[in-house]
Amino acid sequence: MGSDEIRSQGFSLKELFREVTYEIDYYQRDYTWGEDEIRTLLRDLCGSFRNWSTDPAYLRRPHTAPQYFLGPFVYYEPSKNRRYLVDGQQRFVTLHLLFLQLRLSAQERGDARAVDRLNRVITIDGEHFALGITDHEPVLRAVAEARKYETGVGDSLSRRNLWARSQQIESQLAEELDAENLHRFTEWLLDRVVLVGIRAASSDHGYRMFETMNDRGARLTAVDLLKSHLLSHVGANEDHLNTQWHEMLRELATDREDPTAASRFIKAFLLARCAREGREDDRWQIDSNLNVWVRQNAAYLGLVPERPDNFLHFVQDLLKSARLYRPFLAAGRALKTGGDRLETVLFNERNGLGCQAVAILAAIDPDDRPSDAKDKGRLVADYMDRWYALRVLQDLPVQSADVDALVHDTLVPILRKCRTVAEVASALGDRVMYDGGSIRDAVTLGLRGNNAHQIRYLLARATAYVEQACQRSHDVLAYLDRERFHIEHLWANHHHRVQKEIPSPVVFRSRRNQLGGLGLLMGRENSSINDLPLNEKAPYYARSNVLLGIIAPGYDQRNPLLREFIKTHKLDKVLRPFGPRETMTSVVQTRQDLYLSLFEHIWNPARLGLPVTLPSQPDGSDEQPDQTTPAVVRRRPAAGRRRTDVAKMVAARILTAGTRIVLTYRSTDHWATINEDGGIVLTATGGTPYGRADEAGAVARGTKTCQGMNEWHIEDEHGVRISLRTLRDRAVASGAL
Repeated sequence: MGSDEIRSQGFSLKELFREVTYEIDYYQRDYTWGEDEIRTLLRDLCGSFRNWSTDPAYLRRPHTAPQYFLGPFVYYEPSKNRRYLVDGQQRFVTLHLLFLQLRLSAQERGDARAVDRLNRVITIDGEHFALGITDHEPVLRAVAEARKYETGVGDSLSRRNLWARSQQIESQLAEELDAENLHRFTEWLLDRVVLVGIRAASSDHGYRMFETMNDRGARLTAVDLLKSHLLSHVGANEDHLNTQWHEMLRELATDREDPTAASRFIKAFLLARCAREGREDDRWQIDSNLNVWVRQNAAYLGLVPERPDNFLHFVQDLLKSARLYRPFLAAGRALKTGGDRLETVLFNERNGLGCQAVAILAAIDPDDRPSDAKDKGRLVADYMDRWYALRVLQDLPVQSADVDALVHDTLVPILRKCRTVAEVASALGDRVMYDGGSIRDAVTLGLRGNNAHQIRYLLARATAYVEQACQRSHDVLAYLDRERFHIEHLWANHHHRVQKEIPSPVVFRSRRNQLGGLGLLMGRENSSINDLPLNEKAPYYARSNVLLGIIAPGYDQRNPLLREFIKTHKLDKVLRPFGPRETMTSVVQTRQDLYLSLFEHIWNPARLGLPVTLPSQPDGSDEQPDQTTPAVVRRRPAAGRRRTDVAKMVAARILTAGTRIVLTYRSTDHWATINEDGGIVLTATGGTPYGRADEAGAVARGTKTCQGMNEWHIEDEHGVRISLRTLRDRAVASGAL
């Protein structure tokens, strides 16, 4: 391979796909990226964009903003405007799914410039995709046309995975970015995100490069360099510790597709036990180059040449912690049922709480017995799972910034002080008192614009909980799979059927999407009955899980385990069947109460082993309520827990709690109220606040999306309407925000 045959060039995304098609050779694997890879990529992209978009200098001169490097790719070019990918297929396919979803959003909001720019990178001529992989075309075409792709028996793994990932991207985009930011995100993505292309001279040359990259040894990593630095200072123990180090790497890298497991573990260990509290630069440096951070902070860590015993103890603590962490690593890859009770470790990973590893390692002492380490880690994982569920139920953000703040600013400092399992339980039980809010606050929560993943999780946990109690076989991972189980609406989207009972279309839309109007149903069943009235669906529900089956009259007959469950949990008024004359309002409210009751049992601190000490009772007594009862804490959420522009304006007193806002759509005014936390409560529905203006606006309008900051207005004392966006921009210009 002569060096003169290889060329490299940097491409922005708009340049990368300009009038060129990309294809793949026979030796390329299927499209295999899963949820984790997509979640990580989108969070990195959206996080970098947010950092860019908050800097006024970059907003004024976007071309001066730092570029985001998305990595290298390898290709060869058999003819003009035609390239074959040697390496990089997974990223290229994912980028096209992202482009397609961004274009759908731009089309819906009438953003002609964004549509035009995205057209140029999606197709080469307005018709043929720039990503010319024939097997992918039916799925890409369905996504482009906003159609559902019906997977068939003969579909390849790539097609099935493409459709699942496209749905994930749609959901996560709505979760990460407000509608008004999508235009700027598109511009930033196309102009400032770059890849470096390495061009091979020919097909044969490209294949040799492919073999080289996949079959030959990799260069030294930060983990290798750290090992070399540490072991070179441990004296006579070097050979023994070197053997143990290699054993640690083998244990951490049980999955050959996860070569970064060791690096992630060591970073988590350093963050959990070594990083200084309140030092964000420590976190950043450990994450970006752990080896350099250890060397630069040698004096702080005590890792100096004149103290070889410190090097020895540091390496031994690392190795012992790795052995103790091994069960949690395994539990984060596959569902572990049984004595260890580590199911929530996997749930947290799937819900984007991956930095739970840092909190778990902060709780574990290297000299712990394995059983104690498991108990400590389980308590941490269960606490974080409860924290996540509580925030979802209050429509509060659960993005990476929120999880990082919980782990690094709250949990690590308190868990480092704990020595025993009891101390960990007590510390986390005390934190429950400060989490704020209550499960019962979710009186009208349901499907909203950006929370399908979270709602599915709540439904899956409730469904599995009841199935298990009734000793029925169940698979919670199947419930979490959007392909195998669909979120079923009890009421079809036909307002006219209940218009006499619920005249307002806004109330109908809200009520239909409430948790109480939802369930989980196998996909093949859902497709065949989704348009039927509830009383005609009920017999089909009886063949499904208990939470849906109970709707059918007579379902609980000859089912003693179900009757015992209802009696034990005091659910006789809510876990019950419904007759054909029962109103939509009655059914939804009853089942909303059912779900909230189940959530109180599932995430009861006492059930999780988290002792909660409540304040003295109003009568002055110290008697504590029975912690086996569902309701434990009903503290209101503290101001500032939302990070939206509306919440920021409330915190800055530009808006006040109780301010009424109005959105006009098709000549109809829709009113809402801003609460003390920056949430938006629709006047028509009341209940659980909407976390973002976009979501509240979409429900009011009956559309998929809404640029809420543009469309919601306040009225001044003269009756003049001013958009929230104008109000925000004025505050920024004046320095008040």
